[in-house]
Amino acid sequence: MPRFFYHSKKADPPKFVTSVPLLFEHLRTLRTLFQNSEPTLRLIRGASIAEAAYVFGDASGEGFGSSWVNKTGGVGFRFGVWGKEGDGSSSNYRELRNLVETLERLGELVGREVFLFTDNSVSESIAAKGSSKSPKLYDLVVRLYRLEMMYLCKLEIVHVG
Repeated sequence: MPRFFYHSKKADPPKFVTSVPLLFEHLRTLRTLFQNSEPTLRLIRGASIAEAAYVFGDASGEGFGSSWVNKTGGVGFRFGVWGKEGDGSSSNYRELRNLVETLERLGELVGREVFLFTDNSVSESIAAKGSSKSPKLYDLVVRLYRLEMMYLCKLEIVHVG
């Protein structure tokens, strides 16, 4: 039998292994993302003339806000203050949640490549990796993937200083 993995000096691999805590969460996510009977397409690179969208977001302290240019050329925006959901949460969580919720409310995503600009490098990093050890941040990343699958769009988070 061929061995495809690194061969250690041990003769046989262990019969039992201990799972990492995120394994079950990842399995639940896979079940959610692949619940359709047909595979979901993902936009990698458009094959025709496409339209880009630009969204700027920030969530500092107790407040948050986002702005974008909508399809009619006007400026759209949302802003507010965090309520109980912001209490005790990290700034990384608030920054990414602001971006995700803005996209969920935007409704102009079909077939578009959307660039989200943030001053939070952690949001950019975990979105690029597609995962986080923090359960709250992980849930937000999954919501980003679901948006891409639902609207056949491409989401890019870009860190700006």
